[in-house]
Amino acid sequence: MNDQGRRISDWKGIAAYFGRDERTVRRWERQRGLPVHRMPGGARSLIFAYEGELDAWLRGSAETEPPAPAGPLPPSVASAGRTRLASAVSQRAMLVLVATLSAVTVAAYAGLSWRGGHGPGGHVPSAEIQDIYLRATYQLGTRQENGLRRAIADLTEVTRQDPEFAAAFAALAEAYNIVSQYTLMPADEAYPLAKQAAERAIALDPNLAQAHAALAFNAFYWQRDFVRSRALFERAIALDPGSAQTRHWYALTRMMAGEFDLSLREIAAAQRLNPESRAIAANKALIQFHAGLVREALATLRELAENEPRLRSPAEYMATIHLDQRDYPAFLEQYGRAAEIAGNDARRAIARAAEAGFLQGGAHGLLAAMLEAQKAQHAEGLEPAYKLAVTAALLGHEDMAIAYLEEGIAAGEQDMLGALIDPAFRILRGDERYLRVLKAVGFSSLDIRG
Repeated sequence: MNDQGRRISDWKGIAAYFGRDERTVRRWERQRGLPVHRMPGGARSLIFAYEGELDAWLRGSAETEPPAPAGPLPPSVASAGRTRLASAVSQRAMLVLVATLSAVTVAAYAGLSWRGGHGPGGHVPSAEIQDIYLRATYQLGTRQENGLRRAIADLTEVTRQDPEFAAAFAALAEAYNIVSQYTLMPADEAYPLAKQAAERAIALDPNLAQAHAALAFNAFYWQRDFVRSRALFERAIALDPGSAQTRHWYALTRMMAGEFDLSLREIAAAQRLNPESRAIAANKALIQFHAGLVREALATLRELAENEPRLRSPAEYMATIHLDQRDYPAFLEQYGRAAEIAGNDARRAIARAAEAGFLQGGAHGLLAAMLEAQKAQHAEGLEPAYKLAVTAALLGHEDMAIAYLEEGIAAGEQDMLGALIDPAFRILRGDERYLRVLKAVGFSSLDIRG
């Protein structure tokens, strides 16, 4: 037992813990983030959960979510369900059950042999290290600020205690790759650490797909070595064709390079492998939009927003689409909603200014007011130059748009990776200065012609 309490090793046990049926708790995992872990390299049916995390989730759900007929039980009801379960099983039987589940878990680990994580020498981490690693990968999967911090701390400890554990280095590389996107660490600090961890993982296990994928991500987003990134992604997919995350990441990089057919195929493969992923569904819609499938993209995002009202990406992506389609009332609604979900005061101020500008001067008034508000937030370091370039381009201010793009290049802004495919820059397509910006980002002449 670790500091998260007893481990429950199947859906039936989790359902009994809450006093509900299996279908309900499976839905909670899909729609409400119930903390359920999966065995690395195993079938999706090999799951487990910790009582402490289930209790914490239940408390958080009760505090932050409005009551709903299909929602989690109140703590008192859940406690009553657990009491009924305990009374139905004698103390001796409960001990036997726990011992049996533990044996099954150990057997599962032995059967997996930490596939993709033990290296040519057959290294197997200790049970204690495995527990910390599994907890860390769960925290990493939350993609939340606290979860990322805990994941990095735990994975750093795992790699310190067990420097031969390749999968832990690969997971640490993934954590450092994405942490800068949450403003928890500057990119020029996080990305070198990610590269170092991924390379260590590959040195330990040259056939570890997760490590190749992490290095591919790093090569694209930090080193801007798009050719090497593509080769690494293809290597990772060849090693593990069943990795939804690798195909998801690959699809996004191909989208930004303008290879929409390949991107659509890869995101479809990722969704087949992980149909429950909200991030994959949202990014599939974004790819559809850039591929010209606007109706399909909006249909996906509307459904996702309805089912996941606190998920930011559907609102952000719909705002992008509505602005491109010149549906300004819909744009204002979704832009404002995304700002509220994110709790982003800078974007709230921009949304208010844009709405006032629209009421006073229509489309031009919206964009002009929005640009002025963006300038104010940019001066405070709260809005990237790239966003100002987009608005300037939509207003037809070509020189200003180029100037802000060049500023984005100088600042190393991550948003600059969208410069090739952003529809706002159609007006710049024949401008040599724009072509120089694209080449500075890392796109080749072939990418630009495409």
